[in-house]
Amino acid sequence: MVLSFSANPPILGLIALSSGRVKVEGWIRSHGLNWRVLEVPSSTRTVDDAARALGVSRDAIVKTLVVICRDSVLAVIVPGDRRLDISKLRGVARDCRLAKPGEVEALTGYSVGGVPPIALPEGVKVIVDRSLLDRGVVYGGGGGENLLLEFSPRDLVSLGFAVVLDVSK
Repeated sequence: MVLSFSANPPILGLIALSSGRVKVEGWIRSHGLNWRVLEVPSSTRTVDDAARALGVSRDAIVKTLVVICRDSVLAVIVPGDRRLDISKLRGVARDCRLAKPGEVEALTGYSVGGVPPIALPEGVKVIVDRSLLDRGVVYGGGGGENLLLEFSPRDLVSLGFAVVLDVSK
């Protein structure tokens, strides 16, 4: 995207471009955490892109997958080197499916690849895959295509912002 400015810059456009980062960093500050939003020069839309941008392995990256169920919307955090086993969600929700890219943005305010595990709309339930509790720091969506959130899955759960389930394969 090329931005051009007239004598009166489009302030609203600039706010929209940075609103994901602002929301995520505001959430971190409001909860007194030492997590960071990292900006990288390239896209982090895929696990491989994010791992390459940070120089880490795929297992240091997590995916926030948006799942639409009959009565709920879930943000499911799984390791980047694993897949979501949607059938394992049956114990907490019914008739679940992965959200389409347009639905992800409509439901969360973030585009695919930038969805963070925090600063989500009220009513979106966050689930962390059990395997992530063994990892100290991981990197996931940070609110935009070239932003990554450095965070602790264990902290996310211990602070009551997510529940733990075995949901990956």
